[in-house]
Amino acid sequence: MTSVRDRRSKNRKATLIGAAIATTVLVGAGAASGDDGGVTAPSPPEVDSARCLERCLAPRTVAETGIAELSGHDLAAVKTVRVSGEDGNLQIEPKRTTGSRVQFKVPRGALSGKPVVIDDFGNKARSADRLKVVGEGRIEEVEGFDVTAAEATPTKSFFDGKRRSRVEYLFEADGPTDVRIDVLKGKNKRLVDTIVEKRQKPFANNSATWDGLGENGKVAPNGKYKFEVSQLSGGSGGKAGFRYYDHRFPLAGRHDYGDGLGAGRGHQGQDIFAKCGNPVYAARGGRVQVKASQSAAGNYVVIDGRKTGVDYVYMHLERGGRPKQGTQVRTGERIGFESDTGRATGCHLHFEMWSAPGWYEGGHTLNPTNSLKRWDRWS
Repeated sequence: MTSVRDRRSKNRKATLIGAAIATTVLVGAGAASGDDGGVTAPSPPEVDSARCLERCLAPRTVAETGIAELSGHDLAAVKTVRVSGEDGNLQIEPKRTTGSRVQFKVPRGALSGKPVVIDDFGNKARSADRLKVVGEGRIEEVEGFDVTAAEATPTKSFFDGKRRSRVEYLFEADGPTDVRIDVLKGKNKRLVDTIVEKRQKPFANNSATWDGLGENGKVAPNGKYKFEVSQLSGGSGGKAGFRYYDHRFPLAGRHDYGDGLGAGRGHQGQDIFAKCGNPVYAARGGRVQVKASQSAAGNYVVIDGRKTGVDYVYMHLERGGRPKQGTQVRTGERIGFESDTGRATGCHLHFEMWSAPGWYEGGHTLNPTNSLKRWDRWS
């Protein structure tokens, strides 16, 4: 998107947009939903995963006196971590607790198993992952550098997504080491970018995040990638594969394509039919330029796509669940729910793409159908 735009007054622009939308017969309508407020009881904790942070022999193998971490939801009130021990269960006070993470020191005598968290209200949750515990003497002095584990998470990521492309890696060495992570594309291993992490800890779960840009600052192309982790000074390393894409399809689950651009009546986008209430996701992250309602479009959102020069328009949404105007959203972030608000027949998403300088700012409609079907294949 161009860095400087001719911003008309809100009233004049809203009048022009409303009149223009009303000239097109769109397909969609809906039901409003709202937050009825009230005070609810705290949600019980959930633990999705366990991993080693320090004194590690593998991502989920920790030596006694090492640090482990549990990840999940509603963990802020956790006061105790319980693990199996040689003489019965061991109760551990966490070292650090947030809403999504709990860190604790693994005591001597702990056994392998699935840790349990207990919050202030007596609610309990067991980890979905098993944490392997080994004796503290298993961590020995080593010579040289060796990557013992490397894992890309997630294995499918999107530019400017809610979950960025990241590699978690574990290495053995005789002390803190400068690490190089190369981002390689395809079978020919073309170098796209390099990340350097200074003085990383051995026997620890380290991680590095890639922003999805090449060394030239442009969004990297779609396809298969690998992280290659090695010592900065050179030598062999570990690899972790993942897939990376610049857009995500805006709906999940079963769907059908309806009318496309034109459709004999000035239709300006592509209709996608799915179950009422189906979540709608941002095909590309960016700034929410408009959040409004109109008689034909219903409840709608316009997003100024980051690094695209394109505006993305989502119509016939439920009233609730839309992001605030002016906020930033990520690729794949939920921005509403499919409905039939406005002038529509059946629940569906009406999706538009507009060229620079933007939606009713001098740009023109682009045909989104081929792009949608391409995103549909990999999302």
